[in-house]
Amino acid sequence: MSKLSTLFRYFFTPKKFKSREQIERIQRKGMRKQAKFVRKNSPFYARHWDGIQDEQWSEFPLIDKSIMMENLEDLLTVRLDVDKARKLADNAEKSRDFSPKIGPYSIGYSSGTSGSRGMHFVSEKEQAGWAGFMLARGLDGSIFSKHRIGLILRANSNTFESVGSNRIEFKFYDLMKPLEEIHESILQDELDILIGPPSVLRYLADVKSPLKVRKLVSAAEVLDDIDRTYIEAHFGQIVHQFYSSTEGEIAATCEYGTLHLNEEIMVIQKQWVDKEKGWYHPIISDFKRKTQPIIRYRLNDILVTSKQPCKCGDARESIESIMGRQDDIFLLEKKSGDGFEQVIPDFIRRAVMQMHPDITAYCAIQKSPKEIEIQLLPEGLEDISLQGFEQVWEKMKTIQPSISLTKYSFKPSTTKLRRIRRDFELSIK
Repeated sequence: MSKLSTLFRYFFTPKKFKSREQIERIQRKGMRKQAKFVRKNSPFYARHWDGIQDEQWSEFPLIDKSIMMENLEDLLTVRLDVDKARKLADNAEKSRDFSPKIGPYSIGYSSGTSGSRGMHFVSEKEQAGWAGFMLARGLDGSIFSKHRIGLILRANSNTFESVGSNRIEFKFYDLMKPLEEIHESILQDELDILIGPPSVLRYLADVKSPLKVRKLVSAAEVLDDIDRTYIEAHFGQIVHQFYSSTEGEIAATCEYGTLHLNEEIMVIQKQWVDKEKGWYHPIISDFKRKTQPIIRYRLNDILVTSKQPCKCGDARESIESIMGRQDDIFLLEKKSGDGFEQVIPDFIRRAVMQMHPDITAYCAIQKSPKEIEIQLLPEGLEDISLQGFEQVWEKMKTIQPSISLTKYSFKPSTTKLRRIRRDFELSIK
């Protein structure tokens, strides 16, 4: 049954859309059906939407990770013991055996880089449909041809075992293992497609890997321009992307490497951070996901909408970049003494790259409102310039924090790479 569901979803996933009208028609139909189903089967959403009609789904009150986790058992459309599921997921993390399920439902954790771990529940049918959708988006070839797909993941998934066949073979590489061992296994397996975090793809480029694959796909972390440049230069091909989270599969790249929102499975509304610049928080409503519905869910990520249509001709909206998360916005004291100014990751990224023309990797960490730590590669760079930072502080009218240079410490592993991050919390109005 799972393989048939995968095939069905694969063949009925359009490669491209000719018009916005076609997309919006699919979305309206999908959301009407989804709202009715969820209201009937999810006690939480039934309460949350009280007094609002299904046709007004675009105005349903927002939820976020904290609301979802506080109400998880009632949010599900099936009655499952969440405490039991949590213990099962904990045991899977420790044993590295991710096959146990509760009936037909698989359970997993998010990586928890935002400080709190999300949980996700999916049925066998949903897994099979998701696999068909992702194969349609990323296979670049017939599903009836032979493909060997490598997945470098923090945790394996029942999905891949369930849809594997004698033609499509999935190889799982556990990020808990040493990178040298992962690299050796990848070389021996003679892959066609490799999917993994950009930090690991960058490692393969840095060690001059002789790996030859038809397609490279970055996933699970934000692909920074500095890493994209090195990976593409070494492997001589475009680095494609899957932009996903615990809450859904949000975007995938076309043949030109442009990220297009997966609008045929979800509606993405915008909560503007800066409308003129095209910066926004996505509010996602997935009308395919049944077990754990995600409707009017506000992500912390900040996306940058593309101002020009993609030359691939797809009518699905594209995004220029994933700027980072709300949690990664730096908070600097205002010169006026009136609280704190928010400095977005893009400003910090540009300032770092102005420090020296030979920078190959970096991490910028705000330790406190008065202290920023910068880690650079290669080590020992001379004539470091802080002019880019000084321009930011002047433009934003903030008190200048101290900037210290320390040894580059990140190593690719189960810990996600965040090149720009804030290590403290502060309530601001």
